[in-house]
Amino acid sequence: MAPRDTVYDHNAESMDKRYDSSRNADLIADAGKVHMDKPQMWGKGIISDVKRTVLTHWKDEMINLNQKTIAVTLLLFISVIAPTLTFGAVYGKVTENRIGAIETILATAWVGCTYALFGGMPTCIIGSTGPVLAFSTVIYNMSDSLDIPFLSFNAWISAWLFGYCLLAGFFDLTRFVRLATRFTDEIFALLIVSIFVMDAIGDPFSDVGILRYLAPRHPSHEDFEDDPDYDFKTTGLLSVILGLGTTSLIFFFRSFKFSSFFCNQGVRTSIHDFA
Repeated sequence: MAPRDTVYDHNAESMDKRYDSSRNADLIADAGKVHMDKPQMWGKGIISDVKRTVLTHWKDEMINLNQKTIAVTLLLFISVIAPTLTFGAVYGKVTENRIGAIETILATAWVGCTYALFGGMPTCIIGSTGPVLAFSTVIYNMSDSLDIPFLSFNAWISAWLFGYCLLAGFFDLTRFVRLATRFTDEIFALLIVSIFVMDAIGDPFSDVGILRYLAPRHPSHEDFEDDPDYDFKTTGLLSVILGLGTTSLIFFFRSFKFSSFFCNQGVRTSIHDFA
């Protein structure tokens, strides 16, 4: 009989062989390499996208009315209307009311509906973001320094941007997006999340945020300066409790689907969908 240490070495050697044979290169050819699709030049990609989305399942998606679609519609409305109003107010402030909340709501509504109908991604949230607001602020400052109308300047920039996007789709340049790594996506997502979190908690460069209500000189306290029963600390504390409480409820109801509450999976799913 062979010694125990000899058997152990034999098993270890076989394990090493199995480990070596399970490398990605052996399992999948060219693992980790980016494979580019065949280019669809001269507008062929746009035509294929239309055939694949609008001309195939467009009708089925339009008449697909059920609980899920209602929940998603309400979610999209709530997710879009709040930042739209917020960004609309900020737009009005930085552009001296040349673009305000009403214009932002109208633009978000018709662009979102058009993109949902013909873009093939109906659950994609279309709306104003922090980088777009910063870009619009720079455009307004440039138009003011150059002494040209802001709305006309902004319209021409949008027209040129539409032309560039059309050329990118016509020559199928969008396929090179596949070369962008996940790191690029995460950095941009971190930027967007940071903007919204800072606006909700308290932006150090503006008077927006629930923590700002704890400041005694906040503009929201000016209307109650003559009220002897008014206390800005109470108002600020209530704002913090409402903000954190609403966030906690959202996370609680989002986890309702996998909890032990109620005895019906349909009820838990409904609460999860509408949360």
